[in-house]
Amino acid sequence: MNLLHIAVHHHKDWGAEHWLSFAFERKGCKVTRYDYRRQRQKQLPWWLIKRQLNKIIDQDNIDVVLIQRGEKIPGSIPALFDCPTIFWSTEPLIRRRDHDALLNAGSVLDWVYVHTHTSKAIVDKEFPSISNKSSVFHYAAAVEFDPGNAERSRLAIFNRNVSKRRRSWLDVSSGLVDVVEGQFGKKYFEALRSSKIALNIHFAEESVDDFETGIFEALASGCAVVTETLNPLVVADMGMQDALLQVKNPTQMREAIEHLRDNPDKLSLLQDNGRKALNNNRWDNRAEQMLEKFAYLLRNRNR
Repeated sequence: MNLLHIAVHHHKDWGAEHWLSFAFERKGCKVTRYDYRRQRQKQLPWWLIKRQLNKIIDQDNIDVVLIQRGEKIPGSIPALFDCPTIFWSTEPLIRRRDHDALLNAGSVLDWVYVHTHTSKAIVDKEFPSISNKSSVFHYAAAVEFDPGNAERSRLAIFNRNVSKRRRSWLDVSSGLVDVVEGQFGKKYFEALRSSKIALNIHFAEESVDDFETGIFEALASGCAVVTETLNPLVVADMGMQDALLQVKNPTQMREAIEHLRDNPDKLSLLQDNGRKALNNNRWDNRAEQMLEKFAYLLRNRNR
């Protein structure tokens, strides 16, 4: 299958698009990557981006188009393509509405994936024309960066962006947690590999339905994950009921860190459960799921 993947591809060795594109290639696809954000950063107008995409379609015999992220992409972009065109909205719609132009272009989209169950409810209510051709699609674990349990010098880490809400939680665990900001790629994963525990705290009240990519990255690095309460539907979707220690408030988070610190056997068990939970939540699994959908859409297009 020849796939055109319109997304953000300039992150070096990290990011959902990076892992997903390579997973498609491992499954035998030929992937043409188009970085729309990089082109917009160069001040390219949309009419010129359309010309570039038309050239790719003509030259590469594209079977399926996948648009990922898609912030501020106009609905005229998917209208270019005479093949199955899928949009994956990877941000919670309750917090980010710069995908609305694409969601309003439902008549030229063959399928829409959204990031959370709350986002699916928003689609059902506000974009009814695509309700019956949309579904929830989760992130996955990157290639493993797991050195095992022995060489971990740090007790706990939080290495995501620190919002005001996250800071209020972290302050309660002061002295137990290293807060590391602004690291990506290799340095980001090195910090996780040196940590026994990784924390997950929702960015904002509107994000409580979100299953952060940082959870997958921490599990793939062999950390035990202590997380603010997650949507039980999402946890069940991915079979992670025993892989995460969920807490309801900042005080419980501090108590959980102290409990794992003082009970190394329980810490080790949680780390091992996290590793097992990754078995069906890798990018190769997600690529297989998408390719099944793409093949279905192609068959129905060709009838």
